[in-house]
Amino acid sequence: MQKICANPWCASAFEIAQDDLAFYDKISPVFNRKKESVPPPAFCLDCRQQRRLAMRNERTLYPRVCDHCKKRIIAIYPADSPFTVFCPACWWGDNWDPLSFGRAYDFSRPFFDQFRDLWYAVPKISILALTDNINSDYAHDGYRLQNCYLIFDGEQAQDSYYGEVYALLKDCCDFYSLKQCELCYECIHCQECFHLLYSRFCSNCSDSAFLLDCSSCRNCIGCVNLHQKEYHIFNEPVSKEEFALRKAAFALHTHAGVEALRAQAEALFLRYPRKATRTVMSEEVTGDNLISCKNMHDSYDCMDMRDCRHCTNCMMGGSDAQDVDAWGDKMNLVYNCAYVGAGVERLICCYYQSFGVSNLCYSIYCLQGANDCFGCVGLKKMRHCILNTQYTEEEYGRLTPKIIEQMRKEGTWGEFFPPTLSAFSYNETVAQDYYPLTKEEVKKRGWRWREMREEMPSVTKVVSGDRLPETIDAVPDDVLQWAIRCEVSGKLFKIQPSELGLYRKLHVPLPRRHFEVRHAARRALRNPRKLWKRACAKCGKSMETTYAPERPEIVYCESCYLKEVY
Repeated sequence: MQKICANPWCASAFEIAQDDLAFYDKISPVFNRKKESVPPPAFCLDCRQQRRLAMRNERTLYPRVCDHCKKRIIAIYPADSPFTVFCPACWWGDNWDPLSFGRAYDFSRPFFDQFRDLWYAVPKISILALTDNINSDYAHDGYRLQNCYLIFDGEQAQDSYYGEVYALLKDCCDFYSLKQCELCYECIHCQECFHLLYSRFCSNCSDSAFLLDCSSCRNCIGCVNLHQKEYHIFNEPVSKEEFALRKAAFALHTHAGVEALRAQAEALFLRYPRKATRTVMSEEVTGDNLISCKNMHDSYDCMDMRDCRHCTNCMMGGSDAQDVDAWGDKMNLVYNCAYVGAGVERLICCYYQSFGVSNLCYSIYCLQGANDCFGCVGLKKMRHCILNTQYTEEEYGRLTPKIIEQMRKEGTWGEFFPPTLSAFSYNETVAQDYYPLTKEEVKKRGWRWREMREEMPSVTKVVSGDRLPETIDAVPDDVLQWAIRCEVSGKLFKIQPSELGLYRKLHVPLPRRHFEVRHAARRALRNPRKLWKRACAKCGKSMETTYAPERPEIVYCESCYLKEVY
């Protein structure tokens, strides 16, 4: 089925496959023995994802006061926002009742208008966190954290800083997508690595730097496509003694040494083939960075997923999901949702649902076994609620189909919340990372834009990034009282005490660029979430790849790549 995107600024053609239609039928809820069919989407794949990501502020944090206990806190909502905001301890506590914000459904008004009123009224949690985090106030959407700072979207980390998408970390800094790693710095998509620096797409590697697509390697520098190797430099074997001498000559404890070796390594990487897509132990899949997946299509950065389409960042496993961004963990039968996981089942158009919830539609922050709810916010262990109002099972079964029928007439049933319902301005959200827009473009679409103001930190002096000491050994302790001006953006940032300790432990130079600039640089090293047709550079066979045809990399199909590398 061919359709045209309903967004007038897009209007691109997109395909609805037969498998899509079968899934929409499978996910359609049943009330009083009557199936309420979910229709094909009105928006193209990119516009659908943009709507979901526009709900999430991931990295922009603000100081403010908890509106319940009055303590000073860090929040994803600024102090001038119109919302009531509670710290995690107060939000998870029993001293407030989300049902007190409930309201009767009004069929004279559109559903989204009524949901907006409820969504804006119910207290928000300042940062998505459980109450078991220790000294990690600046970490959003993470749990079981200790001594962490500015890390986002993950679980179980200790003494780690500046990164996103993670699990089971210790002493890691400046990263994207790490799992079971320790002492890793400036790494992207790595698993089970120890003391690995400036590397990406590696597994089970240690005591190495500037690696790409390596596995089970140790004491290697500037290498690509190696497997079970030790003492290699630029893909050539060397003796243990020569390795030590050349490693010292690289001067990786200096900023100049790091940048010189980075340039050499990137030039070397271009001489070696890349695999068309990175799929590991997966069957019948299309997309990229898929590990242990089966029957997974047009999906990216996922692990242990089955029978899914159009999913991203689902690293904890799931099945029968479509149009889902992030999480997983026993997720089943989920459609058009973002940041849902931990035993969730049968969700339609929801944001951040977890801990055993099921049969929810158009709900946000409903947790801990909330079931059979429609258009609700912040409920725990509730059933048969609409707009945070409690109904009997029979009343719920009669009223919900009527609301769906109204939404069907409005053309909104099955479509995710529009960006106008987001609690954040567009440039605060993850959507700006993947679908960047100018202020003028955002305003033209009727969405919000926030003017960011830089706060001057309390410091003894301001130092330009390019004037920092060349080596970590030359950095004095009072650097903690300096503000560093980013050499790219001009933004000011400070070094935290535990962060300085990790740089000294790793023996790496101080960063000279603001966290957001470093984050953007890491994101630029990852391929787009898009597939192109391209000929294998070895056998000439047509293949799908995330490397656009005009890019300079040598790209092989999976068969040719495996023959070359293994």
